Amino acid sequence: MVRTVFRELVAARLQADSAEEVIQKVGKMLLDHGFVKDTYIDAAAAREKEFPTGLKLMDIAVAMPHTDPEHVNKPGVCVVQLEKPVIFSHMGSPDVKVEAEMIFMMAIMDPDAQVETLQKVLSVFQNPEIVKEFKNAAGADELFEVAMKHIG
Repeated sequence: MVRTVFRELVAARLQADSAEEVIQKVGKMLLDHGFVKDTYIDAAAAREKEFPTGLKLMDIAVAMPHTDPEHVNKPGVCVVQLEKPVIFSHMGSPDVKVEAEMIFMMAIMDPDAQVETLQKVLSVFQNPEIVKEFKNAAGADELFEVAMKHIG
């Protein structure tokens, strides 16, 4: 599998008040480091409204905003720990709201790899011990180490 976690795409304690603000700020990380085109952020925001990505898993709620490959230059995943939970609509049940604590914003060029990356992230968060590692990461460097270990 292609490496998708990079230090410059990891942030801890990001401040945001809405899903839209999260997508703007995290998308800008991808844009600033050349992973996506300047159309990516608006496309991801539009896609999130149509196909929400919030998920309430066992011990954590996450959101995995992304959009189509034509907005991507090279694959990568932003791993972001939020300062405080932000409301996202639930994947598959838009009327259900989840308080996302972690964001995995994906820049994916190959739709098959997208499914693989989603499955990998979901399997990681089925494990309460790994969830604890992500939640307890003190700062971006530690969060990067945890993400590399479990997502790659």
